[in-house]
Amino acid sequence: MRHISFPAVVFLLVISPACDSGTEPNAGPDHRIKIKLGKSLQILPVGRAAGMMKLLRHPDGTLYLNTQSADLSRGLAKSTDGGKTWTVIPLNLKEAPPRQFASGFGITRDGRLWMLHQQLRLYGKKEDPDVDRTVFLSHSDDGGMTWKSRPFEYGQFSPGAPEDPYTSMDVAACYPNFVQRPDGTLMFSASMRYSDWEDYGQEDQSRPGIRDVLVRSRDGGETWGDPTVVHLHATETDYAADPGEPDRILAMTRKQRLLLPAEDREQAEKEALIWGTRFSGAEWLWKGGLLLESTDGGRSFREVPGSYAGYYAHRGAILWTTNNVVVVTHNTGYYHDSVPPVPATCARISLDGGRTWVDGTRSGTKRMNQSTQFLEIVGAATIELELDRFFTAYKIMAEPRGDRTLGSVQGFFWKLERASGKPSR
Repeated sequence: MRHISFPAVVFLLVISPACDSGTEPNAGPDHRIKIKLGKSLQILPVGRAAGMMKLLRHPDGTLYLNTQSADLSRGLAKSTDGGKTWTVIPLNLKEAPPRQFASGFGITRDGRLWMLHQQLRLYGKKEDPDVDRTVFLSHSDDGGMTWKSRPFEYGQFSPGAPEDPYTSMDVAACYPNFVQRPDGTLMFSASMRYSDWEDYGQEDQSRPGIRDVLVRSRDGGETWGDPTVVHLHATETDYAADPGEPDRILAMTRKQRLLLPAEDREQAEKEALIWGTRFSGAEWLWKGGLLLESTDGGRSFREVPGSYAGYYAHRGAILWTTNNVVVVTHNTGYYHDSVPPVPATCARISLDGGRTWVDGTRSGTKRMNQSTQFLEIVGAATIELELDRFFTAYKIMAEPRGDRTLGSVQGFFWKLERASGKPSR
């Protein structure tokens, strides 16, 4: 990944007001915006394996950033002054084997920090005989200084268990995320698979797929159960609940699957947005970011029409603010031949809880994948500091320097300015 200087970020993120489309002033809410950028800063240097980050606010106001770095000495960072300065917190996961990759991160309303982690495979080795694929669930009650860890048993969540359990669960270098319901129920999802998950030609089409499974705890994380399938062909899912209607949940996920037996490849490639590109004929024809919606508190999800972002436009994150702004970030993707070989991350913005998306017009668009892409950062995580004022952390990807790899996590402040003036739900 090429380095992107902050001035380039400024240039690509700023939006000019759209020209007046002739719409009458009282024809509906005005979705035109400008982005005003503020100070930028370096949060911390990181090594090669920094992944999809998570930025959350603790009940005491402290900001915590999970860097998803394979170097646990730089696994967490915190800010007690609203993102102006940061302190690195080494992750001491001593109750788990070495080489852990701290992927899933969450903070519950009682102030407890949560982490899902797993030993990382060696680079370039899909099958690593020395890797321990045990999944661990850890929590910290002292702001990340110490952690209690225990293995997370997932096979039992299969509908056919114990005779037919899930045989693998991928966490390391993936992106499981926690969400807490108003009644205190804690939930997260991750890819839980059968041994024959890659056999897409079999008659029982409930078995193939990387299947994102949502599990729940109603006793503060002591026990887990009540599994439901979010999507048969999705993983790396980030959740955001409507602050005013918490049963409505939006999720940014990664849809990935092979061609199904009954599908026509040409038609399937058109739907997957890789028709006519150099990726036509790809084995994994679906491999991109997708928005899901639940209206029953996460019991079931549907694909949001017009939200599939394209080939390799995944690794997404989602933020839903108290004043109904939704910010989705994802890779820009490979679905056009003109896209560089390594994608950056773009941001898409909705002012009305994901019902319409900013596209430079007064009315906006209902299709997220046709909305404005605010470019060009890498691996972004965003949080709202106060009304329409945000902080985004992003990565400058590591590049080799002799026997080292160098990279950094950067951050910048920005403000959303509306053509209509003050926000309203």
